[in-house]
Amino acid sequence: MIIVPLRLASLRVALLLAAPLLSGCIGSAPPLERYRLTPMPAPAATATATALTDSSARVTIAVEPYATTGIYADPQIVYRVGESTYGAYPNREWALPLGTMLADATVETLRATPGLGAQVTTDGVAAAHGLVWRGTVQRFEEIDRHDGVAAAVELDAVLVRTPGDTVVWQGSVALERGVAEPGMPAIVSALSELTSAALRRLVDESRGAVGADTVRLSQVR
Repeated sequence: MIIVPLRLASLRVALLLAAPLLSGCIGSAPPLERYRLTPMPAPAATATATALTDSSARVTIAVEPYATTGIYADPQIVYRVGESTYGAYPNREWALPLGTMLADATVETLRATPGLGAQVTTDGVAAAHGLVWRGTVQRFEEIDRHDGVAAAVELDAVLVRTPGDTVVWQGSVALERGVAEPGMPAIVSALSELTSAALRRLVDESRGAVGADTVRLSQVR
């Protein structure tokens, strides 16, 4: 589907709503397109530095799938027209649940962060006496405005200590940038880049809490 400016938004919405009816009359539906995020974490440290970090790791961080609510819980890719009108593409979906892809990207970002001093996993049992990363999707969409197309990502995250679910850190990042090329591949690429930037910022902000828990555990032992 070609991205159109806001002045044609009403026509675009009408066409999207009419697509199922038209496909029923014509006898064929638009082909289903599935996309996957391709996050790009910062380069990892050198092999020597990584080995030293891994061997001295004391804290375990288990990353849970991100919470997705409302329209973001569905597999369809979300778009927004202007500032308040939302919709979802009927034939363009995420290949995996959005919350799962964001958790996988968070694991990669944490593991690629030099000197973090933590073992990272998606196994909640392994972090029974460690930290758990819980994220929430606040925005994750294409934006169509009168002056062009943009992509927006807003993520919240908390680190809780188990057992007890004590919050040791929480953060939020909202990013947006324009997309020069029309079309879903460019939108997904922009969302992937924004995801990487948002996760790097969140992980960087959480480093103090991870370090403090490492010190706490070393004193306990």
